Amino acid sequence: MNSDKAARPRVVTAAYLLWLIAAVLLVFVALITLTVPVDQLRTSLADEGNTPAQIDSYLGTIRLLGAGCGLLGIVLGFLAGPVRAGHARMRAVSVLLSSVTVLLLLVVVFVFGLFSELLAVALVLIAACVVIYRPSATPWFAHD
Repeated sequence: MNSDKAARPRVVTAAYLLWLIAAVLLVFVALITLTVPVDQLRTSLADEGNTPAQIDSYLGTIRLLGAGCGLLGIVLGFLAGPVRAGHARMRAVSVLLSSVTVLLLLVVVFVFGLFSELLAVALVLIAACVVIYRPSATPWFAHD
């Protein structure tokens, strides 16, 4: 683990910023989905011919997605700091959690057909995972 700021590779800082951006976006998605006006959405879905059971299922899915995005965003945000400080284990954990998050976001977008905007978050997470394992970042994590 290194703490000398002058020696920190730029790719580590770039990955850190990408993880923070993804974390903020995930928390933003959580705030939007958890504060959506349910009455207006319920009326809109009922006007489209959906049954009350379908509407309840959809609203439950939206709430679950929001809570999951919020939790993942907070965890990724907290893990970004130790990665920036040079903890190799936290780098591996962050990449693993980012990969799982990307897979979940892709399932939400392509299988359930919800929130295509989440693809932007998935791309930011993929970029962070790729950047943190660039060869120029390897010496920063060599002493953990």
